[in-house]
Amino acid sequence: MKIPMWLAAPLLTGYACLGQSRPSLQETPPATIKATSTLVMVPTLVRTPLGELVPELKANNFRLIDNGVEQKVSVEMVQRQPIAVVVLMQTGGAAPRQFQNYQTMTTLLGPMMGSSIYKVAMVTFDSRPQEIWNFPPRVDGLQHAFIHPERGDRGAAILDAVNLGIELLQQQPLSLRRIILLMSQPVDDESKVSAADVVRRIGESNATIYSVSFSPEKPLPNDPLPKAPVNKFSPIASSNALEAPASVLKAMQEDTAAEVAALSGGEQVRLKNKGDLEHKVWLLANDLANGYTLSFRPSSKEPGFHTVKVEVVGTPGPFVVAARTSYWIAGTVTKK
Repeated sequence: MKIPMWLAAPLLTGYACLGQSRPSLQETPPATIKATSTLVMVPTLVRTPLGELVPELKANNFRLIDNGVEQKVSVEMVQRQPIAVVVLMQTGGAAPRQFQNYQTMTTLLGPMMGSSIYKVAMVTFDSRPQEIWNFPPRVDGLQHAFIHPERGDRGAAILDAVNLGIELLQQQPLSLRRIILLMSQPVDDESKVSAADVVRRIGESNATIYSVSFSPEKPLPNDPLPKAPVNKFSPIASSNALEAPASVLKAMQEDTAAEVAALSGGEQVRLKNKGDLEHKVWLLANDLANGYTLSFRPSSKEPGFHTVKVEVVGTPGPFVVAARTSYWIAGTVTKK
């Protein structure tokens, strides 16, 4: 694979295109997507065992199983589909060691979106979400946040940040593909929202989460900010009557960033060193531009957690399929 020429394009390019090519995006009323509904979106990547992406597959090349029942699917490529992206950037805990990496995101975010028109929001977080740029028309604040992040306390409330990111995306027009880019350590620390509730929120939304994880090293010494009151990670507690499977909650506890990505149909990449970010963002960009979006109308409206499995059929393999693993239908369970 060759690195595309657009890898050096600036962040401002996407905003310029957005303003010039799609003025109607700002005029479309916001809406909330619920998978209760009618249509469930399943982001899907297909590779060979050697890691090469497989293009030009059709609907009859996919078998999608929802809670054990095969569904009728539609398929579209995602190239050039307009995007709303929320960047969730950790500034607490071990994150200050990554601030030098963050500075390069001003030039890498544009290439990551490829040829798509896009708009960007940002949330920084430590033990709680801090500063929020809710799809501003001017990019100055976003650029400053990437280049001059403010050091937070010792927390890393990943689940709280993801929850907020989904809320911001749900206010955007239905015509936009919804992406969350999470830059954090792997494991949540001090979120107030429960893992079970975030599993439900991910399942009800059509947001795809891509995670860039760095090593959870110790915070820098002489931190002037005290550690916030500890809120023990509670994967079982939930304010919802319906519960996510214990295996999902356990995975969320062990590697929060990886599991939220897997549940949504996105991916996680891990940074090995300071020079690794450009390479990993390019990998994500390649996947974003060459994936499929499967969609289906569930034959069962059973409330709660639904498990999704995607297979490639009718064409010589083998293939490695990465796809959304679940969704959630809101409602109450009828006791039997």
